[in-house]
Amino acid sequence: MQVKVFESPDMATGLKLIKKELGPDALILSTRTIRSGRLGILGKHVLEITAAVDTPLPKQPDDPAEERTPALPPPEHQAYVNNANNAPPPSSAVSAVSNTLTFPNVPYKIGKKLEISREKTGPNHPDPENPLIRQEFNELKSIVKSLADEISRLGRRQESIKSPLSGLHTDTFPDSQAKDMIHVLDLLLSYGTNRETAQTISGFAKDNLSAEEIQDRQKLCLFLQNTISNILEVQPPDFTRAEQQHRIALVGPTGVGKTTTLAKIAAGHLSNYSNSIALITIDTYRIAAVEQLKVYGEIMHLPVDVVLTPDQLEQAIEKHRDKSLILIDTAGRSPRDTLSIDELSSFLRPDLGIVKHLVLSATNREEELAETIARFSRLGIDNTIFTKVDECVNLGIILNTQIHNSAPISYITNGQRVPEDLFAADKKKIAELIIPNPEGIFHD
Repeated sequence: MQVKVFESPDMATGLKLIKKELGPDALILSTRTIRSGRLGILGKHVLEITAAVDTPLPKQPDDPAEERTPALPPPEHQAYVNNANNAPPPSSAVSAVSNTLTFPNVPYKIGKKLEISREKTGPNHPDPENPLIRQEFNELKSIVKSLADEISRLGRRQESIKSPLSGLHTDTFPDSQAKDMIHVLDLLLSYGTNRETAQTISGFAKDNLSAEEIQDRQKLCLFLQNTISNILEVQPPDFTRAEQQHRIALVGPTGVGKTTTLAKIAAGHLSNYSNSIALITIDTYRIAAVEQLKVYGEIMHLPVDVVLTPDQLEQAIEKHRDKSLILIDTAGRSPRDTLSIDELSSFLRPDLGIVKHLVLSATNREEELAETIARFSRLGIDNTIFTKVDECVNLGIILNTQIHNSAPISYITNGQRVPEDLFAADKKKIAELIIPNPEGIFHD
């Protein structure tokens, strides 16, 4: 076996070198990031690839024009070779990274061009009803989720592989396409979007916008808003369907604002639909929790029932069977307290027809939100509510979270006022919160 170590600025370039010197049957033994040159920790990051081949080095043909038909590589390395075959010349190394983000056994291609007429739809106004465009957005969402999952699996020790553009600057790569992609990437990162999601969306933007459009801040923001709005899923309650009773329970960790949000929903329904509302609370753990809800009930002249057991909850629902809307407040549970969550599930049984909305605070860290979603999933969460968005400088965390969350967004709250600081989830509004218009942040 012949083993050789290669150094290259990125994986695509390294694969071309390996294929050229060792042939298409070469095996990738390991990869790692090192610093080249004699500057020690100040040296430039490069990718060190160790490769090996069982056969002798390929013989160079006497005639340069003679073509040699390469043998197919092993299946487990086909992704690498396919990626290298599609890579552009070395002078456009970063362009290759932007078009194909490749990880061991996981090739993600995002270079598919939208085959639509710019004159008809415009680059910044893709028609979401067009089947081709809808498919493109679905693929984009799937790519972002799969890419983030794979990066998480690989771990931090493969930092250079999971983030091909990490630490790069436009002056390092003069190629105009690389500059465009890094420009979009930096913009998305500045609004709180995580690196994996930002990389995929920036590649999508580079493939569908011209260089002039990318440099136009207004057009770029509009394109990103449209892209994000088509990735997000929203599902606000449809209270116009009066033929059935709506039963909504708010669940989630402590301190996220469940009781205040419930009061906002009640007040909004009271203003826009009817006063056929009943409030129920099973939050008997928190001091003054019952009193807080009773105060809201007195102000809005709505009945408030306190229940202590699952049977009492079922009786309260039956008592208010004539109401159009039943809102159920629950005690905050720590995501790590599985016993309390299991206890809550005994109240919110599937046969009661209760729609469960998980309330999340946008001020929490992404890892905490992911754990909360995973822990509360045993309740059968139907929707997600984000609160306290007014306390956040950047709201990219909403996109980061929803990429992995199957429960669509139902409401967004942006303050303490009842009921003003609540709006039903709307894709365009949320996208404008994540990527503000150049003129300023969206206000309803």
